[in-house]
Amino acid sequence: MLVMTYEQALEYIHTRNKYGIKLGLDRMRALLEIFNHPQLTYPSIHIAGTNGKGSTTAMVSVVLREAGYKVGRFTSPHLSSYCERLSINGVNIKPERLAYLVTDVQPILDKAAMDPRIGHPTEFEVGAVLAFKYFAEEKVDLAIFEVGMGGRLDATNVITPLVCGITHIALDHQEFLGADLVSIAKEKAGIIKADCPVVVGVQAQEVREVMQATAATLKSPLYSVGKEIRYEVIREDLTGTELELRWEEEPPFLLKLNLLGEHQAANAAVAFGLLQVIKTTGFPWKKNDLEKGFSEIYWPGRMEYLPGPPSIIMDGAHNLDGMSVLARGLRRLFPGKEIQAVVGILDNRPVEAIASLLSSILGSDLRKVYATTVPDPKSASCDRVARAFRDLGVETVEVEDALTALNTAECKMKVGELLVVTGSLYLLGYLRPYILKRRL
Repeated sequence: MLVMTYEQALEYIHTRNKYGIKLGLDRMRALLEIFNHPQLTYPSIHIAGTNGKGSTTAMVSVVLREAGYKVGRFTSPHLSSYCERLSINGVNIKPERLAYLVTDVQPILDKAAMDPRIGHPTEFEVGAVLAFKYFAEEKVDLAIFEVGMGGRLDATNVITPLVCGITHIALDHQEFLGADLVSIAKEKAGIIKADCPVVVGVQAQEVREVMQATAATLKSPLYSVGKEIRYEVIREDLTGTELELRWEEEPPFLLKLNLLGEHQAANAAVAFGLLQVIKTTGFPWKKNDLEKGFSEIYWPGRMEYLPGPPSIIMDGAHNLDGMSVLARGLRRLFPGKEIQAVVGILDNRPVEAIASLLSSILGSDLRKVYATTVPDPKSASCDRVARAFRDLGVETVEVEDALTALNTAECKMKVGELLVVTGSLYLLGYLRPYILKRRL
């Protein structure tokens, strides 16, 4: 068998993008039957939500790794390398191994695509197949799967997990999931399985009601943050977040989380609940595993702070909820500090509303915006991003090339100012390697 190069494997994966987004489970079920159901060879955890599901996945993964388990993790999107999507114990799949996997599955996928009952798999579906197969071949003890979009019809929703987790739900992907919170919540709740425990994060009242009704119908034990799981932020600063976590009536845990922002404490509460449930299913862990895992967790691109000069925050906020969390976090962590921002946003996002939210929360602290384009065909024009901020009275410069925008912003920074790079994980994925290289 002639094995693809890594570049050829990536080209094969990314060209599946031409088949768009096709929500539904029939094709995945058919494909996994052809591959002899690799997803059934190990237990799993399933995590959905609008924001925070990646961070929560990472937290659960690192604690179980500290407990001595071999843990697979499937997340999306990636920042700088596709290999980030498939990892075991925090180590990304090697490029040559990914190439071998793609070489192995490609003829089978192409043959199945000719069957009108199956059709061409999408890019995300190919990635899910690769993850299911990779974890089976590596004989993981357990795998954690992050939903790509929604839940009910997401390609990952072919597993029967030990426990489900649903992080905070907000408006996002309305063109696929529905125009309001209740519709979106019903799609996310679609990962809940009969008799399978579910841990639910902080939610609006209407979302809580959807979760409660779904869990009751399916006779699934429901554990909610704010009820069975409680958390309290003790202190947050640029070294991380100190918090107290409590499970039901058990004594509290006092922990240090190596992530910035009060929202990560809420995500930690979901992770904590998932770990408590998983402990009862044959995956015990100790307090030290929790403490060490949370204190060492590394999840780049989420309020990632690099001290200066210039000091930089990189955050992949790309919807209204995420941008609100970022802006309020900046106000708490950097009170009164003047901010310049490099902002690029995809065209299918509410660009004007995102600009309005960031500007209204930061106020006069937002000194200048460098409006740029995301290195992706779906990017909003830098003219549209610039107009959104200019209309709000924010000084704005249009720089179409993202790297040039970053270089220009860094050159124009005043002493003591903070540079924020945000608007899209794809923007961060492109700029982050350049930023890190300069810090070496």
